[in-house]
Amino acid sequence: MSDLAKHSILIYGNCQAEAIAHIARFIPSLRDKVRFKIIPLHIVTARDWETRYTAEWFDDVRVLWNQIESGEPTAHRQVLESRIAGDCQIVRFPPYSMLCLWPFSGSDPRIAVDVGYRYPWADSIAASLADEDLPDDALFDKYMEISSARMPDLERRLRMDVARWRVTDGLADIQVADWVLENFRRRELFYTAGHLTALPLGRMLKQLLERTGLLSAAEIFRATVELDFLLSHNKGQDLEIAPLHPLVAERLGIAYYDPDARYRWHGHEWTYREYILKYIRWEPFLE
Repeated sequence: MSDLAKHSILIYGNCQAEAIAHIARFIPSLRDKVRFKIIPLHIVTARDWETRYTAEWFDDVRVLWNQIESGEPTAHRQVLESRIAGDCQIVRFPPYSMLCLWPFSGSDPRIAVDVGYRYPWADSIAASLADEDLPDDALFDKYMEISSARMPDLERRLRMDVARWRVTDGLADIQVADWVLENFRRRELFYTAGHLTALPLGRMLKQLLERTGLLSAAEIFRATVELDFLLSHNKGQDLEIAPLHPLVAERLGIAYYDPDARYRWHGHEWTYREYILKYIRWEPFLE
């Protein structure tokens, strides 16, 4: 098939959708069949609709993989829907998110003013210690003492997560709640509250391919086999890994938790203690 004759699959969603699009573009047997386009809902602007995602840009879009959002449609989603052809197939999929693994992901005023995007995954206990002038051991011990004392009911937090998943599942063609609930304790699925390992990314991509009418059954089968190979050494969205609090791992029964593990933070591999101390002091990791 010539490049001009290709049809497109458009993926509209958050950074998870970006990761899915990146992987899909490397599936060998689909390169001559379709092109994958992406509109990232978390960074798209009103100007983008005028300059990048014009009506003409949508001319070859035959399938939309649409990551759903709860609530009223945003202005961006309304523009998207107005530009999709009436005969375009739409497959709706939910976002993966898990808040109970990081129970202190509240507010940190430093994030709003930090131009370096230093530590975007907030820790409200660490933020409260930002002005403490203590040696490493004393500062880390104080963090652990306060965070352990203020640890919320994690099973209740998990139930809240599950309730939210079921709401979004109800709006989608693909469901995730039962699978995440069954697997999150024994398999690492999340690096942060919204960044994923390769396992859920691959699962979602397979389910999207299986529901795509543009592809034949044989093409889908071949693509999923190739996808398994592509993901055999893929780590997913591992640029930033927010470590788990030891008490979270204990109370939720996280089987894969390793107290001696090192966590990737851009080009670094930090222990939990190193990460917490650097976060409290808001230390730069890029010079």
